[in-house]
Amino acid sequence: MSRLTRTLAIAALALLAAGWVPLHVLEVRGAGGAGTVLFMKRVAPGDTFTLSFVHSVERSDVTDHFRIDDDYRIILYQSDFGSLNTGLPAVVSGGEVFERTGRGFRLSNIGRVLPEIRLQVSAEWGGTLAVQGRVVSLPALAGDGPVRISIERVSAWELLLRTSRA
Repeated sequence: MSRLTRTLAIAALALLAAGWVPLHVLEVRGAGGAGTVLFMKRVAPGDTFTLSFVHSVERSDVTDHFRIDDDYRIILYQSDFGSLNTGLPAVVSGGEVFERTGRGFRLSNIGRVLPEIRLQVSAEWGGTLAVQGRVVSLPALAGDGPVRISIERVSAWELLLRTSRA
C-alpha cells in the first residue's frame, strides 16, 4: 500500500469516527415529546434562546429568556410580559428583580433550572423560538398541539442528517 493510499485511508477513518462524537443540541419534538424531532440546533454553554408567545388568558406578549449552563441545563433567567394579571408573575423570590419597562414588566435574575420545556402551541397564540439568530414559528413546525424543548446529546452524523433536511 502506497504512502498516499495509507494516508487517505487513515483520514477517511478519522472522518468517519468523528461523526460518532456526541454533541449537544436544542431539540424541539412534537406530540409533547413522543413525536418526531421538528427542529435541532447545536448549542454550547453560554448560548441563549427565547420563547415568545401571546398569553392565552391575558392576551399579552410574553418573552422568556433562557441560557445553557456549563452542564448543558436550560436556565430561565428572565421573563418580559405586558401585564400583571392571571398566570403572569407578580411576586419575586430570593434574588429576583422585578421592574417596570417601557413595554410592560420584567422579572430577571430568575435562575430556574428546567430539565425540559413543555408547551401547548397554536396558531391563534403564536409562539416563536429564537436561537442563534434564527427565529422559528412553533405552530408552523408542530401545528396546534404540545411540544417539548430539551437539550439532547446526538452524534455529529445525526445532527448533520437532520439539519441537512431542514
